Order: sequence, then C-alpha cells, then structure tokens
Amino acid sequence: MWKWNKKRKQQERLIAAQEEANRLEAEKLRVAKRNAELSAAVVALLAEQKQKARGYTMPTIPEFVTPKGKKPAIAMDSCAGMAAFANSDPQFYSSFPGYPKLAWMAQSSDYRSVPETTANEMTREWGKVKIKGDGNKDYADKISEIEQRIKVLGIRDLMRRHIETEMIFGRSQLFIDIKGHENKTDLPLLVNGTSLGKGCLKGFRLIEPIWSTPSMYNATDPTESDFFVPSKWFVLGKEIHADRLMTLIMRPVPDMLKPAYNFSGVSMLQLMQPYVERWQRTVDSVSDLIHSFSITGLKTDMQNILDGGQEGMAQLVMRSQMFSQLRNNQNLMLMDKNMEEFFQFNTPLSTLDNLMQKAQEQMAGPSHTPLVKLLGITPSGLNANSEGEIRVYNDYIASLQEAHLRPQIETILNLVQLDLFGEIDEQIVFEFSPLEQMNDEQKATIAKTKADADAVYVQAGVLAAEEIRERLAKDESGDYSGIDVEDVPESLDMELFDDAGNKEEAANPA
Repeated sequence: MWKWNKKRKQQERLIAAQEEANRLEAEKLRVAKRNAELSAAVVALLAEQKQKARGYTMPTIPEFVTPKGKKPAIAMDSCAGMAAFANSDPQFYSSFPGYPKLAWMAQSSDYRSVPETTANEMTREWGKVKIKGDGNKDYADKISEIEQRIKVLGIRDLMRRHIETEMIFGRSQLFIDIKGHENKTDLPLLVNGTSLGKGCLKGFRLIEPIWSTPSMYNATDPTESDFFVPSKWFVLGKEIHADRLMTLIMRPVPDMLKPAYNFSGVSMLQLMQPYVERWQRTVDSVSDLIHSFSITGLKTDMQNILDGGQEGMAQLVMRSQMFSQLRNNQNLMLMDKNMEEFFQFNTPLSTLDNLMQKAQEQMAGPSHTPLVKLLGITPSGLNANSEGEIRVYNDYIASLQEAHLRPQIETILNLVQLDLFGEIDEQIVFEFSPLEQMNDEQKATIAKTKADADAVYVQAGVLAAEEIRERLAKDESGDYSGIDVEDVPESLDMELFDDAGNKEEAANPA
C-alpha cells in the first residue's frame, strides 16, 4: 500500500510537471505572437509617420470661397508623395501650416515683430511723385492733384498693411474697384485711356489669402508665360480676373509646391518658427532653472515613514516646517548631530544671459533685421554701434521696395492719372525717398561744402553764377528751391581784406 501511494504521487508530480511545461510553452508562444504583432504595428506606425513626414497635403479652402457647384483648380493637382519623389525630407515642415495657424502665430510678439518692422520700414519715408528727366512743362498743379488723390485713397497705409499681410500669410492681394465694373470682374482689366476714363476709380480693397483660391491656371505648357500663374481667382464665391488683383508674393515657392500652398508664397512666420520655438523653449528652461537653481536637503530618519505610520508622517512634516521657518540668516539651523545632515546644490547662472542672447539673436536671421530695429537691443562693448548694420538693412529694404512695391505703385499711379485726367503721362513717375535721413547738422555741413566748391568753380571760370543759381532752384530739398533764376540780385561793392588785415579793392563784376 505504501509503495502504491508513493508511485501514485510520483505520477502526479510527473503529470503536474508536464502540465506546467505545456503551460510555459503555450505562454511562450503567446508572448512571441504578441511581440510579433507589436513589432508589426510599430513598423507600420513608423512607416505611416515617415510617409506623412515626406508627403504634402492639399490646403484647406474655407467654405463658400469656391462658388456652389464648382471645384477649386488646385483640386486637379496632388502634392502627396512629392518629398518622396524628391527623395528627401523637408527640413522643418512637411507642408503648408495653414492660414488659421499662421493667424494664431501672428498673435505672438515674437512672430509679429518682424512683419510689423519690415512693413513700417518699407513705407517709413515713403516717396513722392515727380517728373522724369528735365521736363519743360509745368507739372506742379498736376502733381499736387495726384498726391492729394493718393493721400485720400490712403495708399501709404494700404501698402503697409499689404506688406504685413503678405509676410504673415505668404500672399496678399489688392482688388482694383472700378466704377461700373461690378458685374465684369471676371473680364480682363486694361489700364489705358481707351478702357478707363475720368472718375473711373473707386478705390482698392485688401484681401487676405484665406478668402481666395485660383479658379484657372495653365498647368500643361511650361513654355507659356502663364504656366502655374492663375489667370482667374475665386474670392469668396466671386470669380475675379487676375488683372483686377494686384498679388504680392515676396517669397515664392517652386511650381511643384504652389498647389500645396494655395498659390501663396512661404510665410515669414513659417521661416521664423524653428528659431522662435528654440528661443521660447530656451526662455522657459532658463526661467525654470532660475526658479529652482538651488536645491536644499536635510538627511534625516525616514524609517517611520517607510513603515507607513501616520505618527512618523506627522513628525516629518513638523520637522520640515521647522526647518523651512528657520532657514535664513537671522535664525539658527538646528539639527540632530547623529541622525541629520544638511546639504545644498546650487546651479551656476553666470552664462545664462549669454545663452538667451544667442537664442534671441537667431530670431532676426530669417528676416535680415538688425536687433536694434527688431528688438531695440543696442550692441554692447567699447565703440560698439549699429551704423553698419543699419546701412546694410536700409539697402535690403530699398531692394524690396524696388522689386515688389514699385510695380504695384506704378499701376496705382496710372489708375490715379486715368481717374483724374483720363490719360497717362509717362513723364510722371514715383520715386522712393532715401531711407537714411540726415540731421540738420549734416545737411548744413554738406551745404557748406557745396557752397565752397561752387565758389572755387566760379573763381576758376569752370562754372557761371547763373548755372549754380539754376541748380539751386531745381534742388527741391534745398532752401532755395523754386527761386527765379532770371531775377539775379544786384552786385554790391564790399570792402575786402587780405589775411594781414589790409584793405583790398573789390573786383568789378563787369
């Protein structure tokens, strides 16, 4: 009987061991299968994220921009997989951020300072209407009327907002509002005396890019001048010919990206985003570091807390409260010499200002804006100044004026002439004023230098006094602008003295 029981127990142990082995094997297979499923899911997720990072999506067009029953022209194109076609990943962003996000970013002063500064600088000194060359015809009254009409239309402020909108969203448009053309906006606009006459101009309207999308453009023949250039636009359900919209895009994208950007350019905010995000992250990190740069600790007995006793917890809280109340220079720090020890770790803050300064300076890079203009930060150090940077920046702004503003201002000037006189005079042009203005002392010094040079030229017989007088009359910036060249004052005999103080006879002008 005893042997039988022993044998039965051995069999039961063998059966239990086999069952445990089978269970472990089944568990091992289940874990292996689960790991394989997880691995496949991770690989698929990474592939999906990689595909998203490499692809370009269509821009979201707000409702009612496209008329009911019609589709936007960019729906015919697809930018998906474009980066994969180029076999490269975008450096910062996979696609156009979208107008809502750009509008949200424009609420931050870190982003908005650049569009505002650039727009203000490009219209700061503005310009004036003048005559090209040396015209003999008297244009004073005509120019005065044109300048007054430009002022009434608010062109200077309109162009400032035009530039600011373009820098925020990547595109800005000015609608030319012509009297009697309310139902002809889908037709071309010919800016000449035949199509437009006196009193034709109602004004100009600024249109943000979120309200417009191309209606028609050539996407088949790259040899044509209108290749990937919209000939018509949908503007909140209304079809408008491109001739009636002055479109400003200062940072255009390649043709293959235009559909993804709703035929806008790259927003300045999009170019600034990586630099601004680094700056804001640096500021937050420095702020957190300063908030907790010093760590103070007290090594004490924690056994009661580890045991889970409430009494130990209360004692620890009371100990920490007493320690916090007494930790200043006017009190005593009391500690148990056998069970407690005080320690403190301090993070050095000596280089944080330099770190923040470098991060902030990088934000000015995409816009080429000096820090003194963008942030009001002046250079530090011996003999440090920003004159060179300001001079280079003025040249940069002047180049933007010529490249982007002049064509549109010339169109506006022609429309104003047609509105006032019914014809366009090619002799009337617009000239930007210099961005760098001299103070009174500098102007007086230059005037004195010119006067001394004129006196030398007259004395040497190189120039006649009448020629100098004529130049002074034509100099609109001088004090003698507009004087009568023919009305020469009578010469007066004056007593002259040499260097030794001896009297000399005045030379006879005759």
